[in-house]
Amino acid sequence: MGEVVSGLAVFAVVIAVGWALVRFGAVPAGSDTILTGVCFYAATPALLVTTIGGADLATVVSRATLAGLLAETLGIVSAWLVHRLALRRSVAESTIGALAAGYVNAANLGIPVLIVLLGDATAIAPILLLQLLVISPAAFAVLDVSTARGAGPGPAVWTAPLRNPLLLGVVAGLVVNLTGWDAGAAAGGLVANSLSTLGALAVTLMMLSLGMSLAASSPRVTRRLTVARVTRLRATGPGADGPSSGGGEDPGAGGSDGGVGGPEGSTDRGERGAVLWVSVAWKLVVVPLLALGLGAALGLRGPALLVPITTAGLPSAQNVFMHATRYWAAKPLARDCVLLTTAGFVPVVLLAAALLS
Repeated sequence: MGEVVSGLAVFAVVIAVGWALVRFGAVPAGSDTILTGVCFYAATPALLVTTIGGADLATVVSRATLAGLLAETLGIVSAWLVHRLALRRSVAESTIGALAAGYVNAANLGIPVLIVLLGDATAIAPILLLQLLVISPAAFAVLDVSTARGAGPGPAVWTAPLRNPLLLGVVAGLVVNLTGWDAGAAAGGLVANSLSTLGALAVTLMMLSLGMSLAASSPRVTRRLTVARVTRLRATGPGADGPSSGGGEDPGAGGSDGGVGGPEGSTDRGERGAVLWVSVAWKLVVVPLLALGLGAALGLRGPALLVPITTAGLPSAQNVFMHATRYWAAKPLARDCVLLTTAGFVPVVLLAAALLS
């Protein structure tokens, strides 16, 4: 328990530093975008290569990771059924609600959380593979059919998971591990040292980026944007700054399918609130409990259960909001669920650690 609290304290301090850098004007708002890009395209793939390349694959393909995979899969499927059958939402909104209830932020938060709390991020690799190779394509297929938006996404969208730098990092790490290739001997150690140096940046940059993004969303920091940016916003009008500006919604995105219509697409505020809280509760309570039950059924006991519970309790990924935006389906639900689960996952991890220690 003490190690978990200490790890979360470090996590919180570095996030707070990122927040303060933007809040007090040391770096401009929007700097998190640059750090996120560095992590996504360079630091995190390098970390995955070095971590998986030197890992014992028995820990990657273990009962703990199996419990996490099953919990996420069952969580998404069961959440879809609840949204569709009990809450009577449309197919598209049920899909977004299910993703919000189960699709985790495996890269930006999963990797640093596992490293800080458990000292090893290899358990996140199977989660990344599941989400990139199975869940995302399946979600695209369902949303494409249910929203009937012309020809739907083109080849570039369907093949995007295969070009994802994180997936490439996982695959490269597996190749290094399985072939036994000695990266330390390549080019006089240049390859191994370069990967290690880049990978060492990943966790710190991710946490700083999260803090910066939190600060950049506050009204005070928004007022500190440059004159040119403010002028552009005034010229183009409200809502021109992307999906999150002022909480604006696309036509028909008010909690339904953005034009799919029908009685299932009700925009009643009370119904939307109920759907949101079901998704949040599913993500923070039901899916971690599934991980606990599945882990126990697989023979895990005590601290060993913390791995699947932690991966299951990770907040909803921002990719869910991207899917909702692409298909104009339940954008407010996706946006609010990402925010609330990001705020709520720390108590879940602390409670799990207290009970299992």
